Amino acid sequence: MKRKVFILGLLAIFSAGVVFWSCQKEEILDDELMLKKASVMTVGDDLNWDGTVCAGEDHEFCLTFPQATKGNGDLQSTNGQVQLLIDGDDPETTDEIETEYWIQIAHGGGNTGFCFNYTFETAGTYNLQFKASDSKWSEATVTVENCGCETSFSGITECGTFGDDDQYNRKVVFTFKTELEGEYKIQGGLTNFTGEEFEVNVTGGEYDTRVPGGSSNRIITATGSLAECGEVVVTVLWNSDNSGDYIIGDWSVELDGEKILVLEKLLCDDEGEGYEPITEEE
Repeated sequence: MKRKVFILGLLAIFSAGVVFWSCQKEEILDDELMLKKASVMTVGDDLNWDGTVCAGEDHEFCLTFPQATKGNGDLQSTNGQVQLLIDGDDPETTDEIETEYWIQIAHGGGNTGFCFNYTFETAGTYNLQFKASDSKWSEATVTVENCGCETSFSGITECGTFGDDDQYNRKVVFTFKTELEGEYKIQGGLTNFTGEEFEVNVTGGEYDTRVPGGSSNRIITATGSLAECGEVVVTVLWNSDNSGDYIIGDWSVELDGEKILVLEKLLCDDEGEGYEPITEEE
């Protein structure tokens, strides 16, 4: 009877051991599977950035990649690079004419990544390629937006000597910035007793002048087109022996035929900001 009980006890212990070994093996397999899944999820390079990328502003980009190790298991740094696709012919090559080419905008290293800042000057969609742990290039697309631009019109006057031969004694610089695209017209006058010699320069546009009948004033009109967040600068040099306080009259800006800003007359060495015209209520 004792022998039978002893054998039954051994069988119970053996069965418990088999169950324990089976459960332990299942746990080990589960752990290995989780490790394999984690390994799959971390393989590959990736280029990341947060928020909206704004034209003309620095933005941070981060290239991430898996941790590399040496043969003895020690951690090892990885080098990576990021390139930007440019339209046009590559100035670095002379044997062929390209329609587009890549330029490098970032290069760095680290254990699992590095970050860098880059500025896209204009809004649009840009193509990037990057690599670090992988020998093949991966691609990414960045959409750059115009952020925070405002419509404004300003003028700055100076009295002194100007021109290549110091032949002028008056200068005014107008700057018009627009949030919306459209056809613009900037127009205004100088003052009476304006001389016949003058210079007008318009960035991104053209101009016309006229002298109103019976006066020595001069009306200047600059016209052209601007994209979103565009800017035009109008510079006028001239001679005047007007002894009055003001050296220019009122100026205004129209966009697509609608008057949007008015700048009042200015003194010597003066500056002013345009304002929205006041319309009479019907």
